[in-house]
Amino acid sequence: MDSREKARAKRLKDCFGLTPAEWDKINDYQDGLCFFCRKAQKSGKRLATDHCHITGIIRGVLCSQCNRLLGKIERSGWRVETLELVISYLVAPPAIRALGKTVIGFPGRIGTKRHRDWLRKRKKEKI
Repeated sequence: MDSREKARAKRLKDCFGLTPAEWDKINDYQDGLCFFCRKAQKSGKRLATDHCHITGIIRGVLCSQCNRLLGKIERSGWRVETLELVISYLVAPPAIRALGKTVIGFPGRIGTKRHRDWLRKRKKEKI
């Protein structure tokens, strides 16, 4: 075992209580892909080992982008029930139910140059 492999084994054991073989088993179970986005790590490095910061439970491996997103969600205090509401909101938006129809606005960030150009174009088309 070379020094890099020894360092990896020590880090996995010290930080997560895992052996490299156990980490590889989790990674293989997920086909080497992030559990959320189903993509490999963009940088070509290994996926991040995700764990609960409260209990320490190892949950799986995620790409760095999804791992950061999950960290932000957890740090904000969101619970599973809140995430279920987010899913419900996206699947069946209350605005559509309230209005009885779908209203389409600008598809992007409001107040940008692209938004102002879109507004000008819409105004010209109505005239």
